[in-house]
Amino acid sequence: MLILHISDIHFKRGEAGSAMDPNHHLRARLVQDAKNQCAKLQAVPDAILVSGDIAYSGHPDEYAFAQTWFEELCDAVGCDLSKIFVIPGNHDVQRDVAKKPMVQAAHNDIKGTEAHLLTGKLSGYLNDEDNGKQLYGPLENYNGFAGTYLCSLSPPDRTKLDRLYTLNDGSKLRITGLNSAFVSSHADDVGKLFVDPASFTLTDEYGVSHLVFCHHPYNWLANGQELADHLGDVAHVHLFGHEHTNRIELNRDWVRVAASAAHPDRTERGWEPGYNFLELSVSQQNGERRLDVTAHVRIWQHRPGQFVAKTDKGGEDFFFQSIRLDAWEPPVEQPTGNNGVEPADQADVHESTVTEEDASMTSLRSLSIKFSKLTFSKKLEIAGKLELFEETDKKLPDYERFRQVLLRARERGLLDAFEAEIQTAQSSAETTNKKD
Repeated sequence: MLILHISDIHFKRGEAGSAMDPNHHLRARLVQDAKNQCAKLQAVPDAILVSGDIAYSGHPDEYAFAQTWFEELCDAVGCDLSKIFVIPGNHDVQRDVAKKPMVQAAHNDIKGTEAHLLTGKLSGYLNDEDNGKQLYGPLENYNGFAGTYLCSLSPPDRTKLDRLYTLNDGSKLRITGLNSAFVSSHADDVGKLFVDPASFTLTDEYGVSHLVFCHHPYNWLANGQELADHLGDVAHVHLFGHEHTNRIELNRDWVRVAASAAHPDRTERGWEPGYNFLELSVSQQNGERRLDVTAHVRIWQHRPGQFVAKTDKGGEDFFFQSIRLDAWEPPVEQPTGNNGVEPADQADVHESTVTEEDASMTSLRSLSIKFSKLTFSKKLEIAGKLELFEETDKKLPDYERFRQVLLRARERGLLDAFEAEIQTAQSSAETTNKKD
């Protein structure tokens, strides 16, 4: 399995895409380098993980540019936009909303809570509808963007995100994205941010390896040591962003990668743009299952300017660690039923707390991306025509309302009809544009 990891892109309104965009050349070289690396590795990314700070100030224009650039990147590396998996960072927070007195009062209440009472405090806020909306209000624009990829967040039940992939031996890799930005504002400081109690529900699962990515490293989190201890027990790969300094730690039981920023501020000391590729596979060594992790760390070199490999002390242009896994045997194949679908596959197509990487969810993300490009009125028209709205949707934000529309279309067996309506709308829009 090949993973492309990017962090801290910081698309800035009025700058990204402008005639004097200072990062245009850097982005173009990153896209070309990623394309070249995929060719060298003879693989296409199975997932593109973006660990926060997609925008600079959480403005819709910044996310509009991000969508365009993601399309360019995916086209270059040969994968579909549905492979993108995003989590928020502090720059994805709308600071003007986070500065409001009621939001700051909630932040200060959480920050002032003693460590042994913190889980209860956070649970109390996130389980209360009004308080949950207040904490997540500054992420509204981010959620509108992330919803395109079915990555929007909503307390209390969707404060972390999961996708499940199949590794080369048939076992699973669960990728979990954590939100460390829901108590973020202008007052951020080291040790003053949080992950919520759902982050500690990851556990050992038979035949499952874990990769976790989060924007803020442990030292920025008030409950960071607790999280480090927990993930050290259950997760094999930990990815972070935020600090713009590349580091890689190879432990017996895990690999931790802190990403360089794709767009660090040019005034930063030690300005070093970068991104990462990770190869994951399961091998057998002396009768043991091992998760082999190969990290290709790409950093910007000056004079001549280009992305190059960061090397380890042995001179290799990659970092490698083989992590022991628990014993696992693939399940015995079950006989197919009259409909030709195995019972296990039937279970995968239902919505649950875990998003399986099955054909159903991949298709749903692809439809979501196409649907997001339609006008608001056209989205309403399609949802109304297929009777996918319900009374409870009226109080939901748009990104959540249309997420529910997509899920209902799948539950009711209407995905083909839904896709046909999208295609008709796209064709109509193209015809109108040609006439204009």
